[in-house]
Amino acid sequence: MEKVKSIKLLGFPLPGFLVLFAGVMAIALSGGMLGNMVGALGFAMIWGAFIGWIGDRIPIWNNWLGGGMFLTCLATGALSTFHILPDSVVETLNSFNNTVGFLDLYILVLITGAILSIDRKLLLKAFAGFIPAILGSIAVSFLFTAAAALILGEDPLLGLVNVALPIMGGGNGAGCIPMSKMWGEMTGNAPESWYAPAFAVMSLGNLAAVVSAAFLDRMGQKYPSLTGNGTMMKKKSITGADAPTEIKIGIGEYASGFALGLCLFIFADFYASKLSIINHAGLGFTIHKFAFMVIFAAILNALGLIPAEIRAGARGMQTFFTKYMSLPLMVTVGIGTDLTEFAGAFTFANVVMIIACVVGAVAGAVLVGVLFGFYPVEIAITAGLDMAGGGGAGDVQILGASHRMELMSFAQISSRIGGAIMLVIASAMFGMLNT
Repeated sequence: MEKVKSIKLLGFPLPGFLVLFAGVMAIALSGGMLGNMVGALGFAMIWGAFIGWIGDRIPIWNNWLGGGMFLTCLATGALSTFHILPDSVVETLNSFNNTVGFLDLYILVLITGAILSIDRKLLLKAFAGFIPAILGSIAVSFLFTAAAALILGEDPLLGLVNVALPIMGGGNGAGCIPMSKMWGEMTGNAPESWYAPAFAVMSLGNLAAVVSAAFLDRMGQKYPSLTGNGTMMKKKSITGADAPTEIKIGIGEYASGFALGLCLFIFADFYASKLSIINHAGLGFTIHKFAFMVIFAAILNALGLIPAEIRAGARGMQTFFTKYMSLPLMVTVGIGTDLTEFAGAFTFANVVMIIACVVGAVAGAVLVGVLFGFYPVEIAITAGLDMAGGGGAGDVQILGASHRMELMSFAQISSRIGGAIMLVIASAMFGMLNT
């Protein structure tokens, strides 16, 4: 008789894990959760493992709607939105993600590992074709949004300003917030009057992008010729072709790869805030530190300045964070998601224009990307959906739903550099409102 394999979560047999889960939830609901990083990470890991396990086993949802990753984000958002968790617990989790910097840590590890494991000969070729794909994504998303507005009898310019700009703008902090300031200065109205509905539209657009990412992942499974399964370019690997897999990785290599990522992040942050000519030229927009980090890591890799052992360690850290830290990150991201914000965006016209914008982003990225040898699914996700997602947190949700976390470096190019391009476009479009 065949022995039934026991189910384990975080290394615990399922009955033992459920006891642990019940204990942690009781502490959290009583408000007695440890008010520090240890308590936040412990809750995020246990809650994330449990909800993620459920999400990966719900029929239809697991294959088409983001599985455990997206369910974890939504379920945690519900805990906050409906005040199931005490405010002290919500504040701790928010602080862990934003003040402590868990999201930044996750992204910097993935950027370092992804960039340093790219074949150096393909690095410049990939990035050179990626920016045109972003521009194609922007152009077609605007075209589709304007067309939807015309069909619905709406003003196309207002459709672009109120729907396409928030969705394609690079998220909240790097998109909606600076755009609202521009809007207020150029129209003379309170920035909040544009920001509130724009944030709701952006959130709904991010939701549409996450669902689309799961759909594209499923499409890639059905039509294997459309996807590289995490490899960006056809015929050659863009994620790990020359990664030194023959090198035995120990604690020293892991530590060195992690330290390099921290150094790149610190230098990129310093450069963006103190040295960047673009960021201090008064152009009305700035380049995000993660965009500079991608550029600096790419330069080091292209010049062959990083020893193979350190590159292997960085890749190992990326693998570890992707496997074990993705669900906890969904918890810390989800706790800041107010589900009631979606309600204001659920007008028929808005929903149609949002869908048109997201579909256009995918279509534009694919139309241009395939000309440069990118796989349709991968370029659609990174240059298309990550442009339409909600910034760094949206990137994590989209890549999680599509099971392609190794593409974080390309997602950051979309969110950060693409977001900066959108600020320039926004400035011009807001000016049109006064003409």
